[in-house]
Amino acid sequence: METMWFPTDGAVAQFIAPGTVVSGRGSAARVASVLSSRLRLARGASVFVAVDDAVAGMGLLDDMLEELRASYRVTVGGGFGAEPDDACIDRAARSAREAQAQVVVAAGGGSVMDAAKVVALLLRNSGAAADWLGAVDPPGGVAPLVMVPSTCGTGSEATRAAMVTVGGAKRISATPDYVATAVVLDPALLDRLPDRLVAITGMDALSHAAESLMSTDRSPLTVHHATQAIALLVGNLEAASKGDAQARAACLWAAHLAGQALNAGVLLGHSLAYCIAHEQPAPHGVTSGLALPYCVAYNASALEPGCARTLAQALTSGYGSDLVDAAQGVQALLRRLGLPVTLADLRIGEDADDRIARRCATEYPRSNNPAPMTVDALRPLVSAMRSGDLAAAFARG
Repeated sequence: METMWFPTDGAVAQFIAPGTVVSGRGSAARVASVLSSRLRLARGASVFVAVDDAVAGMGLLDDMLEELRASYRVTVGGGFGAEPDDACIDRAARSAREAQAQVVVAAGGGSVMDAAKVVALLLRNSGAAADWLGAVDPPGGVAPLVMVPSTCGTGSEATRAAMVTVGGAKRISATPDYVATAVVLDPALLDRLPDRLVAITGMDALSHAAESLMSTDRSPLTVHHATQAIALLVGNLEAASKGDAQARAACLWAAHLAGQALNAGVLLGHSLAYCIAHEQPAPHGVTSGLALPYCVAYNASALEPGCARTLAQALTSGYGSDLVDAAQGVQALLRRLGLPVTLADLRIGEDADDRIARRCATEYPRSNNPAPMTVDALRPLVSAMRSGDLAAAFARG
C-alpha cells in the first residue's frame, strides 16, 4: 500500500477543532447534558437557541428543547433564512442580550450556525453584526457555542468563519473563537431532508474538503480529515441523496470532518461560487460544486506531486492519480445528482465572463490558493466553465 502523503515542508500550521463532539442517533436530546457536564453551566442559567424554522417546524428539535427547558431558561430565535443578513442577526442578538444569555445553542444548517456565531460575539461585545466583518479579534471574546448541524453540508460548527449578507453582498466575519465549544452530530435530523438538499449540501462539503487539501495553509491534520471526508462523500453521497439513512449519517460525519479541515481556508472554488451566485442566485452547494473541477484544474500545476496524487486518489476512490480524471469524476457525480455542471446550465450569459473573473480576483482573493488568482488567468477558466470544457481549463495551467 502506498504511504499516505502529508505536508513535510516544516511550515508552522495551526489546526483548530471543537473541544467536544457528541454523536449518535438521538444525541440532539443530550444538548442539556453537554451544557452541564462539559460547559459546567449552572442550572437555571439563560440559554439562547438559534433554530432553523423548517427543522423546528417538523418537530425534530422538540426533545432537545424539552430537555433544555427542564434545566435552563431558554430563549428561542428563528427567521434566519437561507442567507442571514445583518438585520436578522441584530434582531436575534437583541433577544439574546435582553435574556442575558450565557450560552448560544444553534440547531440547523449553515445559515443558522453562522448567525449564531455572530450572536455569540455580540453577547460579549458592543456594536452590530456589520461592525464585525473581516478577521476580527473581539476583546470580550465569544460566548460559548454548542452546534447541532441539521444538514450534511457546511461544517460551520467546526469553522472560524461566519458568512453574513450586508448590503446584498456576502461578507465574512472570522475569528478562531467561532469554533464551537461542543458539537452534537445527530443523524436523525437528516432523515426528512429533501433528497436534492442532501445532494446540494453534500457537494458543498466535498468542495470544503478538496479545497482545504490544496490550501497552502494546510496541516497534516487537514490532510487526514480532508481525505477521510472526501472518501465518505464520494462513497455515500449518491445513496444519501436517495434517502439511505446510513449513507446520510456517513455524509454528516464527512461534513464535520471537512469543516475541521476547512480551517486551512477555502480557495478559488469558493470565490467563483460567490461570483456565480452574484450573476444567478443559486444554493451555495450548487455553485461550489460546479466550481470545484475548475478549482482543481486551475491549481493543478501549482500543487506538490504528493498533494496532487492524494487529492486525485481521494476523488476517484483510489482508481487513479490523475487530476484530470478526478475533475471529470466530480463532474460525473454532479450529473448523477442532477446538479448543474456548466454556467450555461445556470443560464448565465457570456457577457458575465469578464465580470466573474474581475470580481473573483478583486473582491474574493485567496492568499492560500496555490496558484495566483489574476484576472487574465481567470478569464479563460471562466470561459471553460461555460461549456464544461475541462481540457481547456487544464490547458490554461
